[in-house]
Amino acid sequence: MHSTVPAALLAACLSTVAAMPAEAADVTPAQATALQAQMQGWLQAMLGPDTRLAGRAVQVRPEGDHYRIELPLGTTHAGHPGPVALSTSARPAEGGRWTFEGPALPSPARFTLDMPAPAKDGQKAPGPNVPVDYTITAGSQESRGAFDPSFATPSTFSTSSRDMQIRAQSTSLDQLTKIERSSGTSTILPSGANRVDVTGEATIDGYVLTSRSQDAEALELSAQQVRATTGLTALSRDRAATMIPAVMRLASGVLAGPPGPGGKAPAARPSVDPQLLRTIVQSLQDLASEFTLNETFDGVAFRSGASNGAANQIRLGMGAKAEGGLLQAYMDLGLDGLVLPGLAPGAMAELLPRKVALRPVLTGVPTEELIRWLGTLGDAKDGARAPDVTALFRRAGVSAGLDSFAVDVGGASFAGTGTLTAASPDSLTGQAHVTAANFDDLIAQVNAIPELAGVLPLFVFAKGISQTVEGRLVWNVAYRDNKLLVNGTDLSAMTGQAPAPGRPGPGRR
Repeated sequence: MHSTVPAALLAACLSTVAAMPAEAADVTPAQATALQAQMQGWLQAMLGPDTRLAGRAVQVRPEGDHYRIELPLGTTHAGHPGPVALSTSARPAEGGRWTFEGPALPSPARFTLDMPAPAKDGQKAPGPNVPVDYTITAGSQESRGAFDPSFATPSTFSTSSRDMQIRAQSTSLDQLTKIERSSGTSTILPSGANRVDVTGEATIDGYVLTSRSQDAEALELSAQQVRATTGLTALSRDRAATMIPAVMRLASGVLAGPPGPGGKAPAARPSVDPQLLRTIVQSLQDLASEFTLNETFDGVAFRSGASNGAANQIRLGMGAKAEGGLLQAYMDLGLDGLVLPGLAPGAMAELLPRKVALRPVLTGVPTEELIRWLGTLGDAKDGARAPDVTALFRRAGVSAGLDSFAVDVGGASFAGTGTLTAASPDSLTGQAHVTAANFDDLIAQVNAIPELAGVLPLFVFAKGISQTVEGRLVWNVAYRDNKLLVNGTDLSAMTGQAPAPGRPGPGRR
């Protein structure tokens, strides 16, 4: 999706190498050899000396006023005439900056990677590593950027491609991905002392995935367009410099693992290093002041075996920021125009939501205590008591809820908000405001479905305790003192929420 990632990794590598000539002069073989050694050292430092990925030698050679940089991918495919490598031309510029074109792959490119097999039914761990043959073709591909290793001036990266196809084949898998067009840009801007703002956006047109395997039904997935935006505000370069190598070492160990005897591929995926996880968690502290990610999928269709469906649009988003030592986080989930033609007639088909929009939020979590608590999770062994979470509630009430929600189902439209606040794990208060239009249409739908006869009285009761405001039904919900109130009606006895005798509710004094 984010096609500027390889370029950004190259930029991160170049930020660690020694200064190269800034004037427009031919580079020398000695300079290319020095750059090659520095980049190889950076790769091994990022991935760890024991991983097979780190053993792939970076190749750097002089070409006039720039360097040709190549990073081999996987092992050479039996039917390919030579090794396959990501290729980039990097040119030192004035002020210590770099400009580069690439990375890019030859087309077609064929290589083999050892990948862990999916876990079988009833097993948590994935199976042994298996060789997967990749074939990649592209009608065109372009990537370029300008990078300032000192981060004193903006750095920009852009990529685009047309008619991209990626095929992955193994003894049990045949998967083909097609992308008509893709483009992406990212920017790094200086933002205060030792911090940067990072933004990115990417677009894919004509995405199609087909997958067939021995252990699952054939899958077809397509989207007319996919759009994504990302943002990191006030990213700490020091924290990122600690976290990125830990993430890459963790990922490289998961994908390839350390070499087996005689340099052979490992028989199975290795266990996750808890120290790497701890480093990643600790690096989260003061990593950035805000993070956002939003993705939109238009014109989605899927088919799996006899099941198929489509949606006009799917939206996924998330974000987090820290203010005053407290974390605020949210997710955005949206679905419009869902259609499932193969769904059997009945309750599920008649009451299929046509539109869903949810924005769950979490606020008031003290970041220092959260990081400390996450750091202890890896220390808890099987059968040991779970880490104490009470510290998360010491400073202020932690609130979780729906900043907004909207659902269209059975001819009715619902909307509202809701919040649940915890002063401690066992002290909760909450409130919600829910409205509905065309609620009678929903009741009529439920009444017409025999298998829902048992829940029909609940819908009739809900209408009976509602209020009518400007033609819409309204429910004001409150939970306090261990009582559940809806428009002032106490439903505690119905839900079993009445307070225990002699025990005051959390709001009593």
